[in-house]
Amino acid sequence: MKRIQWYVMGSVLTAGLLGLAHEAFGEALAVEPSMNSQCKPSTLKGKYVYENDGYIVSGSERVPFAQAGHELFPGDGTFTGSATVSTNGVITRIVYTGTYTLKPDCSGTATLTDTLGNTAHFDIFVTKNGESSAFIETDAGYVTSGFEIRRD
Repeated sequence: MKRIQWYVMGSVLTAGLLGLAHEAFGEALAVEPSMNSQCKPSTLKGKYVYENDGYIVSGSERVPFAQAGHELFPGDGTFTGSATVSTNGVITRIVYTGTYTLKPDCSGTATLTDTLGNTAHFDIFVTKNGESSAFIETDAGYVTSGFEIRRD
């Protein structure tokens, strides 16, 4: 149950919603390698805010959750964050730390561990200027992705 109470750092955003958000920021997420894309850990730097929702799947059961929080990226491949999570209506406040890698094409991975000892893994996709990113949890049993924006 601890895992359900927390680390649901993603949301089930439809492709249309992500497309609208990307269009609003005037830049598509970098997915294809590009000669102009040269992301590195320092591309993610500053304070980011996010909100998300999704499901935790166990057999035929789907447990809904929603989360809002912020993360701080110093630009060195590490980050910290805190969030309020509602899992099937039960509120939990969490703090977490993590690490990430970025390839030159602005895709990468992230791993985080919360104060309850839970660990989560994500694929991440960052805009070339680091203003926003999208992420999807890659742990089995989680249907969740999210989008976050820099707000220094």
